[in-house]
Amino acid sequence: MKVALIMGGRSGEHEVSLRTGAEVARALDELGHERFELVLGKTGGARWPDGEGTVAQGLVALEAYAPDVAFIAMHGPDGEDGRVQGALELLGIRYHGSGVQASSNGLDKARTKELFRLAGLPIARDRVIDNDETPSWSAVAAELGLPLVLKTEASGSSVGVEVVRDVGTLAERGAALLASTPRLLVEAYLPGREFTGPVLEDQDGTPRALPIIEIKPKTAAFFDYEAKYTDGATDEICPAAIPAALEARLRDLAVRSHQALRCGGYSRTDLKLDAHGEPFVLEVNTLPGLTRESLFPRAAKVVGMSFADLVQRLLDRAMSAS
Repeated sequence: MKVALIMGGRSGEHEVSLRTGAEVARALDELGHERFELVLGKTGGARWPDGEGTVAQGLVALEAYAPDVAFIAMHGPDGEDGRVQGALELLGIRYHGSGVQASSNGLDKARTKELFRLAGLPIARDRVIDNDETPSWSAVAAELGLPLVLKTEASGSSVGVEVVRDVGTLAERGAALLASTPRLLVEAYLPGREFTGPVLEDQDGTPRALPIIEIKPKTAAFFDYEAKYTDGATDEICPAAIPAALEARLRDLAVRSHQALRCGGYSRTDLKLDAHGEPFVLEVNTLPGLTRESLFPRAAKVVGMSFADLVQRLLDRAMSAS
């Protein structure tokens, strides 16, 4: 199989994308597939096996390679927001993972929550603030309570996510984040245990939940960027040591979240319990990380699937999708 491996991009997750790409490249070699690497630069431009230049030139080189399928090893804007997916569709190249609309919706945190509401999924109370507003931060705190979670509109790996515990910090950080994003999502903080629910589709598109993973950051107040990608910073327990009834509820919520966004191939839904132990859906990752520290491969391993097996499963699903 000829595989175009696309990585990098202009997001804050550029380096993580390169790490995902390196792991996938090793798996493709192990599986015996031919590969063409297209690396998108952090500040623009691209490079490929026999050249470098603009992104457009890189896409021309990719099209000339005529891959059977593209594997998008990207995270955050450019790769996880539907842009690369749209370019590949214009070129007529199959790709793994979610389509343009699901990718765009999944990276937009406020839009994701709108879709969760329509699907009847349990979500934390929130308010969306546009960057042309001058909000009363004390009123926001009174409405939602403290602590609060601030999330910029489109980012992943907890980039642009902060927890604030008083009105003064809320006003300071809220204004700062609003200057860098079209919309700011302000959510009520959920104090309970944190989990993530991987979902992997069968070849016919049926979504199946993999074992639930419990996330216990040791060096951070929440599962932030450093906690995600620093060795030893977080305990990731898979399968989670929880009652069977809670496991079943979390798996069901992960599948329903996958379906609410109309994801494709795979996804990973982040969930958290409130003070009473009730589960709530936080967000969906439409291109889960595939680094050595990543959660999705950990869950796949528990059910007997090696990293290479997982990559092949995703390629096969992409080839079978209509």
